[in-house]
This record gives sequence, C-alpha cells and structure tokens, in this order.
Amino acid sequence: MKIPIILVLFLFWYYFEFAYSQSYNAIFSFGDSMSDTGNLCVNGNPSSITMAQPPYGETFFGKPTCRSSNGRLVIDFLAEAFSLPLLPPSKASGSDFGKGANMAIIGATASDSSFLQSIGLGSKIWNNGPFDTQIQWFQQLMPTFCTSSQDCQDYLSKSLFVVGELGGNDYNAALFAGWGPDKTSTYTPQVVQYIYNGVEKLIGLGAVDIVVPGFYP
Repeated sequence: MKIPIILVLFLFWYYFEFAYSQSYNAIFSFGDSMSDTGNLCVNGNPSSITMAQPPYGETFFGKPTCRSSNGRLVIDFLAEAFSLPLLPPSKASGSDFGKGANMAIIGATASDSSFLQSIGLGSKIWNNGPFDTQIQWFQQLMPTFCTSSQDCQDYLSKSLFVVGELGGNDYNAALFAGWGPDKTSTYTPQVVQYIYNGVEKLIGLGAVDIVVPGFYP
C-alpha cells in the first residue's frame, strides 16, 4: 500500500508545483466518472441517478453535484491549482466556457459504440458519450470562446487538455460480459488506439499541452 500512496502524493506535488510555474487560458477535460462534473445529470433525470443523491457532494459542495465523489475530483483540484474556476459540464447550456469546459461523462468509453457493437459488447454500455463523441461536443463549444481558425489556435495553444482517465468502462464491459481477464486483455490495443486517435484529433484542433493519465491509483 505504501507505493500507491507515495505515487498519489508525488502526483499532487507535481501538479501543484507545475501550477505555480505555468498559467493557462482554460482547462478542457475529457473522460468518465473520474472526471464528470455534471454532464450525466444534464442529460438524464437526476432523481434516478445515484450521484445526484446524498451523501454525494456533502464534504465540499454541501449537496450532490453529480460528481462520483463526496467532494471534489482530481480535475477540480487542477482547476483550483491553476486559479481557474471549476469546470462547468459542457452540456450545461448558458454556462461560461471561456475558462474551460468538462466533456467527461459517467460511463464513457474510449472505444466508440459501433466498435463495441461489433465485438458483442454494445449491450453492456449504457452511455453514448465515448471519447470521439466528447471531442464533437468540444468542437461544438469552440465558437463560444474563439471566432477564427487563428484565434482558436492561439487560445487552445495556451490551454491545458486533460484526457482521462479513459478505458475503465471498456474493460468493465468485457468483464461484465463474462470475457475473463485473459480475453479482456486482448482488447487493450484497440482501447489504447482509440485514446491515441482522439489525442491526435485534439492536437489537430490546436491543443499543445495534453495530460493523458492512466488509471488512478
């Protein structure tokens, strides 16, 4: 248990030290339940969503915020470290996305739905918010904070992109389908490729500083 704790402490130290020596226009987040700050509740019925009920949110916000936590998430601490506001969920209409947005949504996968259907896992995924779809949501938001190609390039080059954690729900789908660890592991190259492809798309849109964490300890 000592190694994971040391890793967590090191990561937090690194993030905060880096924050004091760097500044960004905005943070844009992609991922699943580790990062979702409310998109699932915007899209669904909060009364039927566990994360929209107490005791979620009680230790910081004083009420449920649809985060999968009783307080803040790692992405919240990152925003605070860079003196930026907590990221609004991208599906929350009327929000100010000039300082960032969160495309992450609980249940998201790295793989797209057509691929999951093709390998027999479509029925195990209950959320249509894979990484590629989140990038589409991001592109739909871009006109709210930049007006031309050059303007977007300049703005995004001075923004931080956090991609992930992604992939956990892909593996969960396989395990819940009864694949077993050995068969599930054969699926890893495709999961990694989907993450890679998405990061390449973000770079093509103008992203420069990108953090791609693996599974958190």
